Amino acid sequence: MSNFKERLNNDAVLTFLHTSEFAETIVYTPKGGTAKQIPAIVDRKRLIPSGEDSGRTLVNQIEILIANDAENGVISINKGGDTVSLPERIGDASVSWVVADILGQDEGMWHLLITH
Repeated sequence: MSNFKERLNNDAVLTFLHTSEFAETIVYTPKGGTAKQIPAIVDRKRLIPSGEDSGRTLVNQIEILIANDAENGVISINKGGDTVSLPERIGDASVSWVVADILGQDEGMWHLLITH
């Protein structure tokens, strides 16, 4: 029987990041590394800043969830250096995005903010 952390990673890859379910395929390129296709949950909503800038929206930013896994995702993130290729809107051509921030991370997934 596997431990909880292994099950968490398996659930991320086999369920949430399954391209027939919630995910789509993106191209992730680590800084100085080789590009590879991986599944990601892509949240294309318009982000709203909190605080004094609350009347503005943040355009050209997307949140993605990818596996914290060497085979199906990545095991380390280089903010400002890693890039992601995906369409801004579903059906459009892919464009290049830069990993701007790590919003969250656990044994199964990375939650990233990307911008272009």
